[in-house]
Formats: sequence, structure tokens, C-alpha cells
Amino acid sequence: MKLLRLLGRNAPLPRVVIPDDFGEVGSDDQWGIKIMRGRQVAESVHHGPNIWTATVIHPDGSYDVSQGHNLLTTVGRDLIAAAYGNFAGKDGALTASSATSATPSGGGMTVDAYKGHRVWCPVTALTTAPVYGNIGSNSATVLTVDGWWVGTADTMTGATPAATNGYHIQPSVLARFMGVSAEGTAPVAGDTTLATEQTANGLGRAKATYAHTGAAATYTLVNSYTVAGSVTVHKGALFTAANTTAAGVMVFAAVLNADAIVGIGDTLQVTATVTLT
Repeated sequence: MKLLRLLGRNAPLPRVVIPDDFGEVGSDDQWGIKIMRGRQVAESVHHGPNIWTATVIHPDGSYDVSQGHNLLTTVGRDLIAAAYGNFAGKDGALTASSATSATPSGGGMTVDAYKGHRVWCPVTALTTAPVYGNIGSNSATVLTVDGWWVGTADTMTGATPAATNGYHIQPSVLARFMGVSAEGTAPVAGDTTLATEQTANGLGRAKATYAHTGAAATYTLVNSYTVAGSVTVHKGALFTAANTTAAGVMVFAAVLNADAIVGIGDTLQVTATVTLT
């Protein structure tokens, strides 16, 4: 797939046309997006199972499109196996807590045994919904989390649980946090981190928007970045934790077929398609 450069000056505004049966796309199907100007086809963007698409939208209305294959990592497979295969959970009482950590009583944990999992804790009264943290790593004694989330609001604004509250750990396969990088090495299954992941200029790791239609074998995660500087994006990944401090598990990774060159005032929209087979 080539990098598509689509100009918007002195031309009708573009509109995107996709097949009517998009929601029925199966794991082996492929489809295309036709970008129209008036009644003319300006470009066709090929799409298929497990594809990342990065679109740079410039202030003048022009935009660039690049794509890459979505790779499931080995640690991602391990996390899926744990979640689907009834990995033994863990529960008990805490002896300490903070905005980014929880310390289970007794210690004795295997290092990173719960990386990528979620820990749930009550806050106050029985009628108050519990909070959860996405576990980015764990030592023999302490769980490091990306923060405390409120389930209904789905925001990292939950109260820190009391130091002696109970807890429950369960495996999770919610790789919904998107990170990008300028590094261009093709990902391999053994990768565990996204090299030189962006943390500035509006390109920090962000919670993507989930979409799934009917009984389709695919779902998408989409995020739009408003860029505050001039950067190059060539790679992306999906993680189980919201920030690089907690890190989490890198479940999927992709390298684009061409640089997405983003300038000040540009919007970068990235779509990761995951195909279930």
C-alpha cells in the first residue's frame, strides 16, 4: 500500500464510501474504502483483516493515509490464554495503597505474574461501586497500577482505596490504550515494549474508542490525536495500561508502510482493526 496524498484545495470536499455489508466482514474478507470528490473516485484505500490505518488530516483539508499489519505479540497471546482459560485469581486484604499502587498482605507474588490483569477494590460503603486499577507490573510485594478507575464513568477518577481494604485480581484482555512511535523496525511476536513511544506533543498513550457490529469477526479501536508539534509516526501498539509508568502488556503492534508526518495543527486519526479467528 502506498502513502496516499489527497489534496483538498479547489476541489469538492471528500466523502468516504464503504460497502453496505461492512458489518458482515469476516476474518478472511477484504474490503476497500473509496474516497469520492463529487462523483469522481479520488482514491481507493484497501483494507483487510488486522490492519492499522493512520490518517494525517492537515488544516487545509488535505490528508495522508498509511497502513500496516496488526501483529499479536507472544505476551498478548499469554494474556488472552490466562483470561480465557480461567487463570487463578488472587484476593485478600491490602496493607498499603497509593494513587498508583496496592500492596497485598503476605507478599510472595511471582514478579509480573499479574501484569496486564486488573485489581478491584472497594472504596467505602457497601453501596459504593468498587474501583479498579490496570496492573502494569508487580514485584514480589507491590502491584503497580495506572491509576484507579470508576467503572460506570470509565475514567481514571476513582478514589484511592483505603490501605486495609480488600482486593480481587482477575486477568483482563482489555488492550484498549493506543501508543505511537517514530521508530520503524517491524514488530516481531517477541516484542514487549514500543521503542521510543511518544509521550509529548499530544501523542501520548490514550484510551481508544471501541466499536463492533453485530456478529462480525472484527472490532476496531480508534483514537484521534491533536498534535502540538512536528513529529513522525511510523509504528503503533495497543496496551493494557493507560500510561508508560504502569506500562502493562503490549498485546498488538504494527508498523506503517510509510511515515505519517504530522505537523502543528494536524490531526492524526489512527484505527486498529482486530480480527478474531
